[in-house]
Amino acid sequence: MDEELNLLVSLFTPVSDLAFAEPDERLEATFGRRGNDTIYAFSRNSTPPSQNIDLLFGDIFDNSPAEFEIITEIQRTPQGGNPFLILQRNIPSVGRDRHVLGDSTGPYYLGDPNTLTTTNLFGTNEFAFIYDFDPSQDRIQLNGSAQDYVLLELEGLQIEGIQQPFAGEAIFSLRQGVPDLVGFVLSKPEVDLSLTANYFQYVGNQPPKRPAQRRAEQLGGSGVDLGIDTATDPAGNFYVAGTTTGAVQNGTTSAGSSDFWVAKYDKNGNQTFIRQFGTSESDSILDVATDSAGNIYLAGSTQGNLFGPLQSQSQDAWIAKYDPNGNLLWGRQFGANLTSGFANGANALDVDAQGNVTAAGLGIKNNDRQDILQFAVQDDTWVARFDTNGNQQWFNPAVRAPGATFPFDISPFFDEAYDVAADANGNAYVVGWTQGLVREADPSRNLSKYDVFLAKLDPSGQVQWLQQLGSQDQGLEFSWGVDVDSQGNVYATGWTTGNFQAGSQANPAYDIWLARFNPADGTPTWIRQFGTPGDDGSYLADMDISAQDDIYISGYTNDRISGRGRNRGENDAWVARFDTAGNNQWIQQFGSAGTDYATGLSVDNTGNRVNVTGFTDGSLGRTNTEAVDAWFAQLDARRGRLQRVTGSARERIAGDESGTAPTETPQLVPSEQLPAGDNRINPSEGVPGGGTVDPRRVEAGLASLFDASATNSVSGVLGNAVRDDFANFLNPGGTPAPTPAPTPAPADAVVA
Repeated sequence: MDEELNLLVSLFTPVSDLAFAEPDERLEATFGRRGNDTIYAFSRNSTPPSQNIDLLFGDIFDNSPAEFEIITEIQRTPQGGNPFLILQRNIPSVGRDRHVLGDSTGPYYLGDPNTLTTTNLFGTNEFAFIYDFDPSQDRIQLNGSAQDYVLLELEGLQIEGIQQPFAGEAIFSLRQGVPDLVGFVLSKPEVDLSLTANYFQYVGNQPPKRPAQRRAEQLGGSGVDLGIDTATDPAGNFYVAGTTTGAVQNGTTSAGSSDFWVAKYDKNGNQTFIRQFGTSESDSILDVATDSAGNIYLAGSTQGNLFGPLQSQSQDAWIAKYDPNGNLLWGRQFGANLTSGFANGANALDVDAQGNVTAAGLGIKNNDRQDILQFAVQDDTWVARFDTNGNQQWFNPAVRAPGATFPFDISPFFDEAYDVAADANGNAYVVGWTQGLVREADPSRNLSKYDVFLAKLDPSGQVQWLQQLGSQDQGLEFSWGVDVDSQGNVYATGWTTGNFQAGSQANPAYDIWLARFNPADGTPTWIRQFGTPGDDGSYLADMDISAQDDIYISGYTNDRISGRGRNRGENDAWVARFDTAGNNQWIQQFGSAGTDYATGLSVDNTGNRVNVTGFTDGSLGRTNTEAVDAWFAQLDARRGRLQRVTGSARERIAGDESGTAPTETPQLVPSEQLPAGDNRINPSEGVPGGGTVDPRRVEAGLASLFDASATNSVSGVLGNAVRDDFANFLNPGGTPAPTPAPTPAPADAVVA
């Protein structure tokens, strides 16, 4: 190896994510996990390193002990483990995933044509390795048409030191004349893929359709651009915040592999400014808020020196305050110095009437009690408060239930906060998911344990109560949003794969839930669950309660959650309004022919207008600029109709008249009612899992396989395997031949 090769693991949620990776990493593994995921691991805007290999895992991770065994074998690769064990197993798919190897502007993973017959032999240094492709459900997206590619079936590929050979289908682009590997699908020898089959999806071979109906604004530059959150100030101006791997708009520049940005609009949709911020490393944003003076507050994470030196091994949390013109007033960066975590993030913040800032996030740490949980790392929820000048008032590094007994008093599990809200009395409410803060989550499940937690902290940062909540059949529960109404009542929302009440779930995959809680003790007052026969979830989603106590939430669906019109693509976005009794007032669904997510939302002080943001790989407000664009729209709060945004919004968004969502009135299972199960934690025995998983050992195991500079690697083996197939591109003796002009090839070429 020319230098130590590091591999980055990106782990997403067990819902239908739009999974994206760091664009400048030499080697990265992206785990979409359960759900109907869309995986973008490549960014055309980045400067590809000499090696650029992305490992795409659509489902495999922790859905079953069989999957867990595959992961533990991968991490044992340097010690003789079998990283290709999946070829010996029949692992059922738990989602319909889309692996993106090209967009409408061109193919991904194309190498320098001058090196395709030399140092980057047929593109084997730059490609996507798809680990768990299911032809009956999953898809591979390519640019162009089948005639632009050739497919080689490769068998008996052997890496020295690994007993089991591997096999699969190699996808080569012919765009540059010399075959250029863009993807390799790991598969059993008996699996035969065809470039003309439905699981190959081609884009960019005809002009995109124009959006129809009402207008929205679509923001996008040369990279992957995500709209994450929005906030509205007292004057009706609204702010949209997000992340980008490029320059989000003309006039902005990229500082590193990913930056964060903020755009300000007046109440009519005219853009006042857009600012892009970041270091030379990766920077992201997850929340935005405003105060009574129109100042802007942001929260996120950084791998660089954003507001000071990096405090952690890999990533810090940060919060910052800007004036109404986007000028920095102060920024605070913190990490291991406060959380003891080697990777940290600020996922949420809220600002009270006095300008105090309450923030919440997570810190990832080494797990010192692997005898209890067989995972080498764990994380904790932290909550902090700063005054309006950025002075820290208090910091709670690990939220725990008052009076918790062992092992929940130390909680060597995963506990992650994703939203926080402050009430008029200075109390803070934080919500997220947990494997166990009161009792073990989902005790009958061996793996993938997810319950919701809701905690109340007093004005000094002490936990007053903590409620752990789940479904009666022990499905997966996750929460993205929490807020407080004018009377101090607490509301939370999220998604579930379970039944909060027998017969209540319309969808065998995901439903949405909304609940109200008593602020005195966290007792649920009511719960509403709704969904369609399709996939109804929330991802980076939000909740906002207006000054009039109307409740607004966001999400996505691949069906007709509004009961009207039709779904226009992979997923549509939706926004819903409820009253404080849990009655649905309206739900508006809208989208493009692509994948659309609604994330952050906010309501103006009059209660008349809802501002919402999200991201799409289709055309909402205008033609998509590359892979994924951010967007924002405005809705009439009274009826849920999409408004014609004046000013800089020039195109249209497709939507129907708003409808109402049929809701059930089920029962949450609070912590004291959690059922018994055969996998309940025994501190003397731990949680059964088939071996300890250490993400850093998974990284090392994969890195040892994919170092393109080593002959004994996946890249080297693939390059040698196709030399004979593409011999006409090489001179006798294996030296490069002159690069020929691009020529079409048969739709399929199979080499046994």
